[in-house]
Amino acid sequence: MAVVNQRKHLFIVMSDQKPDYFVHCISIRHLFQPGPSRGAMEIRILPSPIGQIDKPLASHERIDLALADDGATLVGVGTFKRTVMYDTRSGVTSSGPEMQDGKTGGAYVVPLGDGLDLRAQPPSQWIRRRYLNEFQIKCQLTAYFTTGDRIWVSAQERGTYSFHTARRVWRKEGDWELPFYHRALFVPELDSLCFGFCSKRRHLLAVDVQQSPPVVRYTWEDTFPKWVNENGNVCCLMPKGGLVYLGASKFCIAWTVLMDMVDGQRKNFIHLMAVQIIKTSTLSGKKQLRIVKRKVCCYKMPSHGLMAHVF
Repeated sequence: MAVVNQRKHLFIVMSDQKPDYFVHCISIRHLFQPGPSRGAMEIRILPSPIGQIDKPLASHERIDLALADDGATLVGVGTFKRTVMYDTRSGVTSSGPEMQDGKTGGAYVVPLGDGLDLRAQPPSQWIRRRYLNEFQIKCQLTAYFTTGDRIWVSAQERGTYSFHTARRVWRKEGDWELPFYHRALFVPELDSLCFGFCSKRRHLLAVDVQQSPPVVRYTWEDTFPKWVNENGNVCCLMPKGGLVYLGASKFCIAWTVLMDMVDGQRKNFIHLMAVQIIKTSTLSGKKQLRIVKRKVCCYKMPSHGLMAHVF
């Protein structure tokens, strides 16, 4: 993972009933302001979009996105071979290189140094692109992360492999699978641990991936919004959450929550939890990491909003 400066904003890409993807930008300053969060959960209105990523007219195209390491460029891969790049500074959307095959099963787009990598199903050769390196895997991926020039992927019932993007060489790491749900983040400044959602219970984990098999060093169960499950008769979570590393040992955890209101209507919210990892020592002098939950906030999505993707 490249050195990350402390970020001040989150980008939210909202898919909805309209044909386009809308890009929103929110400040995270209030989530890390000093002092405990008191009273009821704060609910805010999602600000107006700063731009949009157009889809072809009358198209049911799905676009999978990632934020490049420059912290400003959203890169997307559509189901119908096309790629797009959205510059959050200028608001300009441009077309990228066309992919070799359609991605009807979706794709993982992963930041990697000064470029990105695309993973999808099933096999073909590498295609070197300006922004995208394309390779496909005929299996069900369960987890992945990147470190340096190497991408690690776990395949269901097949084990874990790594791919060296410069040498273009695969290596099997073991018959075990990474304990994460989809994407994890390798953070060198936090004891070189890898952070992601637990594959079973979706709370935050910190894993030593330098061990084989990897060892779970920390688990923080209170990072999952349990109140949603406790009120399952009126609300539920969309299955895919988001984890964003903001720099300076700070993370933001995001979920899309569907909630039935008292008037009988269903509203969608973006649930954000801000946390910070603190390095401490025990009485015996042993160094350890401790998590501090800063603030929790919900943003109300427009009535036409379906799903939020947070970067």
